[in-house]
This record gives sequence, structure tokens and C-alpha cells, in this order.
Amino acid sequence: MACPHMSGCALYPLFSQRAVLEVWKTNYCTSDFGRCARYKLATEGQPIPQTLLPNGRHLNIDQGTRK
Repeated sequence: MACPHMSGCALYPLFSQRAVLEVWKTNYCTSDFGRCARYKLATEGQPIPQTLLPNGRHLNIDQGTRK
């Protein structure tokens, strides 16, 4: 079962390399999404920082991840 938030996840557009995004999707979104930090915040009704990665770390946009 896939994460119910996949279709509107604000993290997806931040990845310029589709292959990198697919790794995150495979490891979290389409498998064990219950361990995703973004999902956990959403289910608690908490705001989700746009750069929060599923593993709880933050995406560093300044390092060229986004084009």
C-alpha cells in the first residue's frame, strides 16, 4: 500500500534528478510509509517543513539538489 499523501507531497518538485526521487519513493512512499517523518507530522496535524526528508533530515537546497 502506498502513502495516501503521495499525490500532493511538496517534497517531490524539489528533486531535479528523477532517479534520486525514485529511491525515496521506493524506500518510503510505496513501501513502509509509516516510518516517514513527513507522514508522521501529517498524521499529527503538524506543519511539514518543505525540505524535510522522509528519514527526518533536511534537504540542503544550496548544494545543487534543485535546479
